[in-house]
Amino acid sequence: MWYSKALVAVAFGAVGLHGAMAAPTPEEAAQLGKSLTPFGAIKAGNKDGSIPEWTGGVCTPPAGYKPARGLEAGGAPYVDPFATDKPLLKVTAADVDKYGDRLDEGTKELLRLHAKTFYLNVYPSRRSACFPDWVYENTVKRVMKPALVGGDVPSLTGAHAQVPFPIPKSGAEAMWNTVVKVEPRDTSFEFTKWLVDGWGNRIGISQELIANQNLYWDNSLKEVPEDRPYWTLISKATAPASQSGTMQMRHQFLRADQKGAPAWSYLPGQRRVRLAPEFSYDRVGIAAGGILLYDEINGFDGKMDRFDFKLLGRRDMLVPYNTYAYWQSGADVIKPGHVEPSVLRFELHRTWVVEATLKAGARHLQKKKVFFIDEDSWNILVYYSIDQSDRVHHVMYLLPIQAYDKPEIRNTSYILYDFVKGAYLASNKFGDEGLAGVPAAPYKTRPYPASYFTAESMAGMGVR
Repeated sequence: MWYSKALVAVAFGAVGLHGAMAAPTPEEAAQLGKSLTPFGAIKAGNKDGSIPEWTGGVCTPPAGYKPARGLEAGGAPYVDPFATDKPLLKVTAADVDKYGDRLDEGTKELLRLHAKTFYLNVYPSRRSACFPDWVYENTVKRVMKPALVGGDVPSLTGAHAQVPFPIPKSGAEAMWNTVVKVEPRDTSFEFTKWLVDGWGNRIGISQELIANQNLYWDNSLKEVPEDRPYWTLISKATAPASQSGTMQMRHQFLRADQKGAPAWSYLPGQRRVRLAPEFSYDRVGIAAGGILLYDEINGFDGKMDRFDFKLLGRRDMLVPYNTYAYWQSGADVIKPGHVEPSVLRFELHRTWVVEATLKAGARHLQKKKVFFIDEDSWNILVYYSIDQSDRVHHVMYLLPIQAYDKPEIRNTSYILYDFVKGAYLASNKFGDEGLAGVPAAPYKTRPYPASYFTAESMAGMGVR
């Protein structure tokens, strides 16, 4: 088995942001759906079978799936298709040297700091990622159309309802694949955020309702006009009482070089909506415990103009995957120092690795960011950063499940560890008492009104 042999990382070359960025050759494109999956993943397993062949993933709900809001609405609680799996091994601090090539630097730091209590349970690798047929078809048929524009602000054009770069030639192309990862057009869900401070105190920061619309994944449209946001979101706090009614709204554009990423906020005490230019880069999200940086949302968020993004190739890594047990867990798993490790599932998967290095003259708390991206779904699974003192600053686990009712991979729930502050954030928790999980609507549903994601609409929703 892989875990009893020498571990050698696999890389297929490195291409920087300003390196060659070209459409796939006809020969490369012809491999999509053959030796490569429609998303560009290597279809075959590895030599010893520890990473299996991709055979289509988990595309239908398993027996016993009864979502809280009904089958038509979809969402949690999700039945774990792999509940009978047993761990293959436990990786502890004593194993860092042995398995080091399969561990990111953030995970190594977490194991060292909590040597007596933190570990990784490693399970059989399950390539569960499955998406609707039309998503695969669009990606293959339109593979030659997408392009990066915008110079120092890499922006996307020519792409719609597809993975834009299934055969990426640069770090920026790979990152755009993660930014426009597959999701339903219209979704709504409710979650909680928990902070554990440096003294081990667990603090409930907020409970939030999210309304989300992604026109990029509206397959009835030919394209999203460049002057319209492709993605919009309104977040409304419902608890605690001191935060109730506070709202944030965000817009994202494919042409980030032209439009940026405007944001608005609403405070009940002021009864007005205001622009929020501070929601960007390394500004700290107050609503996220003072730990999460705005450009760390979903692993990465915002413009790609302060870092040079380099594609390092593929690498076999131990990453969180099929983390149904954590999604279903309550607040009791949020322990001092770290989340209860027994509810986390790690598997060996091939990942695309992107390294982002701060540009000369640019300002940021971090000098380097490294992303490990699932080749089967283009979801970021693990991200870590290095600060200006060359210390490991943050590590984020974005915890995926296969939402077989859509079908799609979702990595909405995450854990972010801050090694400088000695604290961590467990956000987008869906299994806490009283929550119905993720009632993300199916792909064909009644959309939000066109006026919903506007400052006027936001003001109208406000209450004292």
